[in-house]
Amino acid sequence: MAFNDLREWVDDLEERKELKRIRAQVDWDEEIGAITREVSSQFGPALLFENITDHQRGFCQRLFTNGTGTRERVCRFIGVPESTTYREMVPILKERFSRPVKPVTIARGAVKENKIAGADIDLFQLPVPKWNPLDRGRYIMTSATVVTRDPDTGVLNGGTYRGMITGKNTIGVLLAMTQGWGKHFSKYKNRGEEMPVAVVIGWDQTLFLAASTPVNYPEYEMAGSLRGAPVEVVKGELSDLLVPASAEIVLEGFVSAEPSTFTLEGPFSEYPGYYGGGKSPKHTLRVECITHRSDPIFHGCLTGASPGRTNEGTTWTPATFSAMAWHYLEQAGVPNITGVWRGKWPETMRVQIRKSHRGHAQQVANALWGCHLGNYAAKHVIVVDDDIDIHDWEALEWALCYRVNAGLGDISYFAGTSGSMLDPSVPLEERNSVKYGHGSWTRVLIDATINWQLQPQEQYGGNRYPAVGTAISSEMAERLKKRWSEYGF
Repeated sequence: MAFNDLREWVDDLEERKELKRIRAQVDWDEEIGAITREVSSQFGPALLFENITDHQRGFCQRLFTNGTGTRERVCRFIGVPESTTYREMVPILKERFSRPVKPVTIARGAVKENKIAGADIDLFQLPVPKWNPLDRGRYIMTSATVVTRDPDTGVLNGGTYRGMITGKNTIGVLLAMTQGWGKHFSKYKNRGEEMPVAVVIGWDQTLFLAASTPVNYPEYEMAGSLRGAPVEVVKGELSDLLVPASAEIVLEGFVSAEPSTFTLEGPFSEYPGYYGGGKSPKHTLRVECITHRSDPIFHGCLTGASPGRTNEGTTWTPATFSAMAWHYLEQAGVPNITGVWRGKWPETMRVQIRKSHRGHAQQVANALWGCHLGNYAAKHVIVVDDDIDIHDWEALEWALCYRVNAGLGDISYFAGTSGSMLDPSVPLEERNSVKYGHGSWTRVLIDATINWQLQPQEQYGGNRYPAVGTAISSEMAERLKKRWSEYGF
């Protein structure tokens, strides 16, 4: 089913006893983040904080988080059975990401119920947490959708990018030129113009998924496909940008290329599980208008994940990234892809193929590294044959141990590529997004398919590898099946 807005999702969660209303007073300064971290790491309920220090009064008093905190919940709002596994989810998402549903523009929506402009704007009135102990400040853009428009083509982009409150009407942002809004920003900069921006806070969770995935169609169209119904949008107050009609809060403003407008932002606990994007002058969104529903709900989330500690995004980003990677590989003409899986972190991607030619694995890696999904993913690519289960680490380890021989060219490096500016294994200077537009990676391909340089072995039917020595014959398997209870089992 399609949920019309965030409130319908909250009601559904509460009805299913998957929502925890926290009425005890909690502090926005670390306490909300700490509670969320503990609950999220246990795959616990969605959380609605209703008594936040310094925010018991004012136009926004509530904060919602962890709404996508389990696989079952993700299945429900994309309209598939809750029993759907990740293995099954990837091809479903792949199909939907290839089937856009255009948004519908309407005259007016609930997000227009209230308007704040000019000197009345004070972002500190919103119950924005300081999520983590060493965050520089209060990060208002964590699960928001940042909407921009290409000034040449008119195509909208909606992405999830981080932003920290740096003043009553300013948000310091991490603006990478390789991302959707970064490409738009470069065009505005070349024109000598500021870029209009609309920040959508709180709507149907399918938009959160689409905006956080490097999709191939505009994010509203992808959210429409995921939810099975078009996104209803209205025109912004300051520009021709479109925003969901029933969003909770929309911030509108402009980003300038002029360094004098930059504000200090970072560090922030980022997706690798480390603090990233350290304190430095960053591009800044100047907010000139806020529209919101009456009694709006602020929506935010944690981002970082480490072994044993997680966040809600890890329940779906592996599946969405894997689906898009598979889609890009097919678009690039790479044949015989039989599976793709990205684990908890995007840097390592596993691809299963039915090998048809020498260099097949290299073709896979080059296609992934050449698409925009590669901005934050596929630093390490592992390619295996179709008899290796990419969802089973034991099977992968077996392939890495016995089908990889570096001396035969099974490991390849590609240096000097664009890569994540949030990867702490990269020298600090190379992570300067303002100077370089993004970070820098040396990428690695591990070809864990059977190497065709190996000689066929006659005693094993002309195969390059010997028979698997742990198998039992079919005849003996049938005998055991008949006599198993006789053996005393």
